Amino acid sequence: ACPSDWPTGLGRSSCAVWGRGVANILYLVHRLPYPPNKGDKVRSYHLLKHLAAHHRIHLGTFVDDPDDLQHVEVVRAECAELCTVRLHPKPARIKSLTSLLTGQSLTEQYYRSTEMQRWVDDLVAAGKVDAAVVFSSSMAQYVLPHDRLPFLADLVDVDSAKWTQYGDARVWPMSWLYRD
Repeated sequence: ACPSDWPTGLGRSSCAVWGRGVANILYLVHRLPYPPNKGDKVRSYHLLKHLAAHHRIHLGTFVDDPDDLQHVEVVRAECAELCTVRLHPKPARIKSLTSLLTGQSLTEQYYRSTEMQRWVDDLVAAGKVDAAVVFSSSMAQYVLPHDRLPFLADLVDVDSAKWTQYGDARVWPMSWLYRD
């Protein structure tokens, strides 16, 4: 039962997931959250540790640095289930340029993966998750097709401000790309 002071705007189903007991949480992170040696990894790792202390975690993440492959088992120990998708930065950057034709964000296309989407779809279809935590806007694309799955999005930082700064520091055509 939800406590009487549970905020009504959050809905009764979110109370059942976030407010009480152990839940099965889908946690989606754009980069393997270990080792916690830079800003986003520090934050995503500590969020993983906190969630894992209270819930069963199904973690979906990308590995974009070959050196991080040695840390996959450390992360797996925190999770009920782990899906890692190898991401190769140079081809992903080229692939992301196709979003200029479709109006999507470069970041969304950069992290688009049929393997990750299939894994998320299968978990949701099997009823293995109660809610999702999405770490960074690039990972929201995987839960948006599941309109009945409650999720919390940690947008980490404001990419638009970062891209504007990059645009100011670069010459054309990169300045145009970052600003547009």
